[in-house]
Amino acid sequence: MTGRPLVVAAHGTASEAGRQVVEQCAAAAAAELGVAHAVGYVDVCGPTLEEVLASGGPAGAGPVVVPYFLASGYHVRQDVPGAVAEVAGALVTPALGVEPEVVDALADRVLEVLPDADGVVVTAAGSSVGSARAEVALVADLLGERLGVPTRTAYLSGPGPRPASEVSSLREVGCHRVALAAHLLAPGHFLDRAHAAALDLGRVATGPLGAHPALAALVVRRYREALDRPSPLS
Repeated sequence: MTGRPLVVAAHGTASEAGRQVVEQCAAAAAAELGVAHAVGYVDVCGPTLEEVLASGGPAGAGPVVVPYFLASGYHVRQDVPGAVAEVAGALVTPALGVEPEVVDALADRVLEVLPDADGVVVTAAGSSVGSARAEVALVADLLGERLGVPTRTAYLSGPGPRPASEVSSLREVGCHRVALAAHLLAPGHFLDRAHAAALDLGRVATGPLGAHPALAALVVRRYREALDRPSPLS
């Protein structure tokens, strides 16, 4: 394999199934790019991002680090760039964020569990960073445009409304077939909470996004865009 290695920087989870989803996405992206890859985590489990980068990661030139996060919260703003700054020649991309690939994956997940949904609550883990919550709200708006239904945004922790209040809000405007769209990448604590909330509300929740091929395609795009950016010294 040639070219800069890909390092996927993920949150971390105690769920083995969750880690497998991250690894599978990273492997699929690396196979498309024809480069070596590694996964480093910023919380909960290892190997840590710092450990992966300090070890040289996969062999090759300075790595391209793709933050495998759906919004730019604390870890994306602090932990990832802090680790990357210690590695000469490393490049870091934006997080997955508000992109068509994310909306595509969310729409497909909703259609898988409730094809005739007439309302959707996009349900995210939560963040103390207001701009990260704004990213989730924008994704919800775009998902509503894609599916042609009203949407709301809810969070499972931190500031912002909870799923129950947003399901009630949609019912007040006449929505009866409401799905919770899990704005989450992999199995783990928050996906379990999203499904528990849906069960309590008599609703269905979608599966995670990370195994959707659109997410691997977005990682590939982030990598290629990083290589296309002009050097600060050019």
